[in-house]
Parts: sequence; C-alpha cells; structure tokens
Amino acid sequence: MTDGDDKSADTPQSLGGLARAEILPPERRSEIAQRAAQARWRPPVDPSRPLEASHQGTLQIGDIELEVYVLDDGRRLFHKRGMARALGLKSEGGNAFMKTLSRKGLGSAISEQLWEKVENPIVFNPLNGDPAHGYEATVLIEVCDAIIQARNDGKLAASQAFLAIQAEIIVRSAAKIGIIALVDEATGYIADKRKEEYRQLFQEFIRDELRQWEKEFPDKFFDMIYRLYGLKRKDPKSFQHPSFFGKFIRKYIYQPLAFSNGAILEELDRKNPVVYANGKRKYKLHQFLTDEIGLPAFRQHLWQVVGIGQVVKNKDEFDAAFYRAFPEAMPRIQEDLFK
Repeated sequence: MTDGDDKSADTPQSLGGLARAEILPPERRSEIAQRAAQARWRPPVDPSRPLEASHQGTLQIGDIELEVYVLDDGRRLFHKRGMARALGLKSEGGNAFMKTLSRKGLGSAISEQLWEKVENPIVFNPLNGDPAHGYEATVLIEVCDAIIQARNDGKLAASQAFLAIQAEIIVRSAAKIGIIALVDEATGYIADKRKEEYRQLFQEFIRDELRQWEKEFPDKFFDMIYRLYGLKRKDPKSFQHPSFFGKFIRKYIYQPLAFSNGAILEELDRKNPVVYANGKRKYKLHQFLTDEIGLPAFRQHLWQVVGIGQVVKNKDEFDAAFYRAFPEAMPRIQEDLFK
C-alpha cells in the first residue's frame, strides 16, 4: 500500500493534530513531537486487560442527551461523539469535535494538558456493541472552561459564538447537578441510594445455592497479614488464625468488592447469617459468589490487595496504598480490628 492509500492518516486524532500544528510555533511543535515519540515507546499498563464498562446510561444536560459510562475501575466517561453533541455542533463525529478545538483562536486557548486528554481518548468496551472511544466526564467541563475563557479573551470568531453559549449552559447545569450531589453526599443519601442500586445490579454476583470451592484465600494472603502486623505464624499449615483476620477480610476484601460500597457484603451476610454463639457462620462467604462474575471479581480484587501488601512495610503503609488504589472504600470512621 502506498502512502496515498493510507487511510489511517484521516483519523480524528491526526486531523486535529495537523490543524492544531498550524497555530503553534516551531519550538512547541518540536516539544510535542518529542513527547509523542516517548509515549509511543512507553509500555502499556496492562495490555491483556481491556477496559470494560460496568454501567452505562443517558445523562440529560439541558436539551442534550449524552451517553455516559462507568468503567470497572470507577472512571466516569462520556462517549466521544457526545462531546460534539454537547457543544451543539452540526456533525456529531470525532472529526467535528477535533477540528472545532483546533481552529485558530480557540485552539490557542486550550492548555497542553487538556490537548493531551483530547487527543488520547480512552478505548473501552461498552456493555454491548463494539469497542468505543470516550473521555472522562471532567474533560467536557475543562473544554467548556477553555471555550468561555477564549470568549472572554476575545479569541472566538463570530461564527464560534454559539460555542460559548453552549459551554455556559453545560457548566451551569453541571454546577446544579454537582451541588445536589454534594448535599446528597453530606447527608448520606447517595451512599444509601447506591447500596440499593448495587443490591439490584449485583444480584448476578451472588448465587442462590451453595457452591463448593477448594480454598477461599491463598497462603500468601495470610502471610501478608501476619507480616503487616508484625506477627509470627506459628504453624504455616494451620487454618487457625487470629480472630481479627476475619474483620480484616471483611474490611479490605468484601466491603470494597466491585466498588459496591458494602452492598455485596450485606447481601452475602443476608444469605449466610451468623448462626453460632461465637459469631461464626455456617458457610464461607465466597461460596455464594457466582462462577461467571462473582468469583472472578473476588479473585482479581484479592490479588490486587495481596500485591499492595507485598510492596509495603507495615499496616500504616498498607492503608495509605490501599486507599490510593480504592479511594471510594475510605471509611468515615476508622474501625479498630482488634475490638
């Protein structure tokens, strides 16, 4: 195939990059080219694991409906074509969005950090359909801020005035939604509502009948806990461990499992209640997880926790690293596992 037949040159990213390059000084173009070359040879974080959407829906902002997603790592996304729709562009494709931002005036008002995000959309698998491109939800607000700033600085052409109007509508609408969310968070309403949603959405995590599985936790997991607390494991072959290990498991494994904010744990407790005077249950909680979704999610989370535990020196470092990886699991009140 000759260079003239190479259709890859007509991608939205390349068109946007070429248009933007026309308004940049030579030294800035050289800097961007060097950074792009470095990024091209940077190894991917985990090429074997495609990003997956755990939820998707439609968000109404004014008169506009935008496709929205939550990835399995907790990031919130807008579909790429929704960015053009949000700005009121006649064409809702990626080319229109990139070309609009690359035009003189507006293009010069967008920071390099924002360009990095715009030119590198996130590839993910929605709940159905082919792989898609998206942007984190905050990118839309950053783009709107840049448009409004360009208007205030007199950089928008007369034909682009509608962009600033649309940007203000989005920012004001988002601010209204945001303040409601802040009130909900402060009153605990969001947490309660999310738990109810997870009780419904994560039923597929939990099976109705008992399952049999050879081992709940690997030895490395228990070795990690002993080391974090500076305890000596007397008999490595024994299945008996200090009683607070159970609280550790509930707090760091089941409570944050699949970003459920404790809803999955509550459902497991309901199916497998305490039946003995010493607080023990008849079965193991993992025995109620489904083979298709529940167990794979459990194992993935478990080994993430083990990985964190293997690179830290003590329990304080473990907590700091764990809540960096799972900030949504941060408790409002720290629990004493030894009580």
